[in-house]
Amino acid sequence: MKTINIAQLASGMYVVNAQTSSGKALKIQGLISNPAQIELLRSKGVTQLSIDPARQQPTELDVDDSSQFNMVTTAVDSPSLTARQSMKKLSMAQEIKKAKALYSEAKSLQKRAFADITNGKAINVADFRRCAEGFIDSVFRNQDALLCISRMREKDAYLLEHSVNVSILMTIFAKYLKLDEPTIEELATGALLHDIGKIKVPDAILNKPGRLTDDEFVVMRQHVEFSRDILQQTEGISPISLDVAANHHERMDGRGYPAGLQQEQISLHARMIAIVDTYDAITAQRVYKSGQSCVRALKILRSDSPTHFDLELVKQFIAAIGMYPPGTLVLMDSEKLALVLENNPNSLTCPVVKVFYHTKRRCYLPPLTVDLANPKCDDAIKSAVDAADYGIDLKKFFNEFIMQV
Repeated sequence: MKTINIAQLASGMYVVNAQTSSGKALKIQGLISNPAQIELLRSKGVTQLSIDPARQQPTELDVDDSSQFNMVTTAVDSPSLTARQSMKKLSMAQEIKKAKALYSEAKSLQKRAFADITNGKAINVADFRRCAEGFIDSVFRNQDALLCISRMREKDAYLLEHSVNVSILMTIFAKYLKLDEPTIEELATGALLHDIGKIKVPDAILNKPGRLTDDEFVVMRQHVEFSRDILQQTEGISPISLDVAANHHERMDGRGYPAGLQQEQISLHARMIAIVDTYDAITAQRVYKSGQSCVRALKILRSDSPTHFDLELVKQFIAAIGMYPPGTLVLMDSEKLALVLENNPNSLTCPVVKVFYHTKRRCYLPPLTVDLANPKCDDAIKSAVDAADYGIDLKKFFNEFIMQV
């Protein structure tokens, strides 16, 4: 047996017993499989634990070796199911139109909130909570639908779409970590509002196509404090929602902003949104730059861990959304292009795709749905690609062949 403190506890360790700061012994035993369990122990006041090194399990994940994506395990199932957990799972075709309507409503809500702040009006948190609840319901029915919708971006709508996408990703991430549903709602609400302070940043800086000067970057960084100040004065905002908005740019090594928090000073929730916010920013299509591929974004997150991001949480995030999230355009070994439709939970590098274009013949093909995890399938993903490189209007294809199912 080995005695450690709570700060040393990590996924893969096997806990034999635990002790609170007051010296009270708790009857806790079992494998730590995800960061949410560590956060729960910390919330119970646990400061010291005994672990069994012989029962420790490896959890290392290397983004450069895609085969290891399938090694990430999920958290232990809850003893009883909630109404959402018992909800009937829908197919992509059944959920996709509901997801698109939710996404559109969320963008309209964002636009209205920015207008309200500009006109000196208060934000109606209840509206954002209802929006968050809609996302959560959709994610529990079929998370791939919202993920797919979130990839169909408008280049001139980054400010509106970014917070919506971050909220969707936070919901999926929190569900994967098996956080309780009230917490997921507060996280999704906070994510929707995390960049609300950007309305106070001058457009010339906010939309500048090139690199910001040092002085401009100082102004840009203030958006976090603006968001915090706005939400602190907003009736009905929860501490968790405020936390993710105020701390989404903090980094594990203390080099983030605005407070320069580090390690244990940064909550689980703030660590989560730091990962999600960065991922969406890297993959976003903007007027002045193309987004990078999802694989490239995941590699950046992995390489910037544990200095900037919580390494264990990055691994869990990758497992939650997959190496090729729904909505990603991929090039196959067969030189065909396909749109990723659904993840295969047991094989995250082999999703369900819709093949529709041959790059060598330069012609469209009759759209065909292919499950790459099927043993009879003789094709595989070569890489994630940009539709613009092939002169393809991906959004048009999506609307014609996915939305019209």
